[in-house]
This record gives sequence, structure tokens and C-alpha cells, in this order.
Amino acid sequence: MKTTTIFLIPLVLLFFSCGAKHENERQPSAYLTDSASIGNEQKTASAESDSLKKLAANMVASRETYIKDGSTAAEDLFIKALIEQLKKPGAFEKDFAGLREYEINILKADDQKLRLFYWLSPYSGSMWHVQNIVQYKDENNIIRAVSFNSLYKDKDDEGSPTPFFDHIYALDSLPQKTYLFTGYGQMSGTEPYSVSHILMVKGSGFSINQPLFKVGKEGHNQLFATAELKEDQDKEKLLAQLAMTYNPKDKTISYPEVTESKNGAFFNGKRNILTFRDGVFK
Repeated sequence: MKTTTIFLIPLVLLFFSCGAKHENERQPSAYLTDSASIGNEQKTASAESDSLKKLAANMVASRETYIKDGSTAAEDLFIKALIEQLKKPGAFEKDFAGLREYEINILKADDQKLRLFYWLSPYSGSMWHVQNIVQYKDENNIIRAVSFNSLYKDKDDEGSPTPFFDHIYALDSLPQKTYLFTGYGQMSGTEPYSVSHILMVKGSGFSINQPLFKVGKEGHNQLFATAELKEDQDKEKLLAQLAMTYNPKDKTISYPEVTESKNGAFFNGKRNILTFRDGVFK
């Protein structure tokens, strides 16, 4: 028995020694594979970022082409590429900081689940044309992206449909996720405006066409107010007077009252208030 036992011990030690040796040989291979995979992903992400920046640069530089022949192809290409990038896994966590060089900024909703990429189109004149790209991440981590401007129905907007949005609020509503957008724009150098929109997440898409603002007996899909800038009037001051403000605590939105006259529309100094309840501002 002693001879057998003594003989088995070296065999057992040899077995574990060989196993450890093979395990050590496997680890570097697995590590290198993971490192290569991570490296490839980083290279791909870097290439995609560089490509997006080049398209943004081309868009900014295309204003002269637009003036000559009216072509908006450069911006169309950038928008398409940006939306594709925003839909990819992990895109919601990326800051896309390289786009700031081209004055492309990001606005976040107060619940941090929706972002808006926006910029003043190089094809703008006295009427501002703002591009707004929505990116949304739902509770299942599914990411969606769309051009806000593409959500307008034909002839369904008042004036310019492309404002600068300055606030996005998540509203307490069921079953659809609902956001309130407030912002401002310029229909001409002498005609600033303010606007509020409702955006609803519906299935796999979005809608801004729900009449959730009840003014009197009528339902509207937006609140809109514009006024003529007088010669002695400051534009920033007028915009401040026209601003629509939302109070999340009491769920009320305050908007300006505008009076039409022979000399155009003007702010008459009054403001109205709607309260969000039962899924509607009323």
C-alpha cells in the first residue's frame, strides 16, 4: 500500500501541473482575443465619429452651394448619418462632443431619457430654420431617433415649424410617454415667436399631432404666439414677453395673449394659464 500511495502522489501532482500549464497557455490567448475585439470596436467608433464630423464640416461649408443652386444635400446626408449613429447600442451614453465644433448642441429632457441634437441650418436667412433630432431611450434600453421636423403634417404648422427648444419636460401621463417642448424662433427679422409642443412616444414612433392644448372649446397640437417687432422695441425683450413657461410643481403653462391689428400682431400684456390634468392642458 505504501508503494502504491507514494507512486500516485507524483502522478497527481504531475496532472495538476500539466493542467495549470495548459490553463496558463489559454489565458493569454483569450485575453488577446478580448483586447483585439475591444480595439476593433474602438477603431470602428473612432472611424464613425470622424465620418460624422466630416459630414458636419461639409454641411457647414455648403452654404455657398445652397445660395447658388438651392441644394440641401449636404445637410440631408449629415442628418441621415447622425440618426443612424444615434440608434446604435450605447449611443445614448456618448456625448458626441466633436460635433460642438460645428455648433451642434444637445438639450436633455428633465428625466434624462430623451435628448435633442439641434443646430441652426446653414441655409437659414431672416427666417430661422433649426434642425432638431430627437433621441429617446425607453425602459427596455431600446434607442430611437428621428428628425423632429419630419413629424409635422403638411400645412399643420403655424409659421416656421423649426424653433430653438430651450426646455423639455417629462409629463406624468399614461399609457404613452409624453414630453412638453417649449422654445422660440424667428419668422423674419421683425417677427419673433414662441411655441410649445407635445411629443408623444407611440409604439415604435413619435407624434406631435395630438390636440392636448385645450383653449376654449378647441383642442390644439401646439401653442403659438408671434408679434411684430416695433422700430423702438428690443427683440430680446419681446422674446422674453412672448416666452411660454411651464411650472412642473403645479403643472401649469403660462403663455402670452396676442392681439391682431391692422398693423400686425402685438403682445397686449396679458398671459393665460393652462393646467395639465387628465392628460390634457386645459
